[in-house]
Amino acid sequence: MAERKSSEERREQIIGATLRIVARKGFASVTLRDVAAEVGVVHGLIRHYFASRDELVAAAFDHAVSAELESEAAALADLDPIAALAAWLATTPENHYLVWIDAWSEAPRNPALAAALTRHHRDCERILADLIRRAVAAGAASSVEVDADSRMLTALADGVAVQHHAMGIVDAAAADDVVFRAAEARLAIAPGSLAAANRAPARGQWVG
Repeated sequence: MAERKSSEERREQIIGATLRIVARKGFASVTLRDVAAEVGVVHGLIRHYFASRDELVAAAFDHAVSAELESEAAALADLDPIAALAAWLATTPENHYLVWIDAWSEAPRNPALAAALTRHHRDCERILADLIRRAVAAGAASSVEVDADSRMLTALADGVAVQHHAMGIVDAAAADDVVFRAAEARLAIAPGSLAAANRAPARGQWVG
């Protein structure tokens, strides 16, 4: 018999089980039956909380990324502006980006996931824009159009991450070098400053 839990506890348990399956097999492989087996409940109970498999997958992605971004924002606040920029732009561990790459692949077939993915992509652009503004205010960078710079650098970092994690064309050091050099040129940051300030990537966990 399934353990008695509050509605919120059960929902969190289901989301956690979904994230574990995503981490092992990817979004496309998630089924409600597998989630039910992971939780140890009957299949019908999952539908009591999530009307469809697509809704569940989107909720799991939203939950994980929201928690991750909240944690990252706190970590970045403790760094000086250039170190914070370097941490955000640095290449992340494989498990982080493979989840995003997998979400991009699944999104065209899952409108709910696509909406969550788009929302969090914009969150990432806003975080980077705020970091650029911090660096500008500190006199360590220059930007005429902060939001445009954030969009460009986000697109570059994502593209390089695909080349690194999904294709293996560049290694982590080369990926960082491409993104750091582009950011320094775009934002008038002294060459080599981002690499010198880089401690560890801010983005690095698939929360689950």
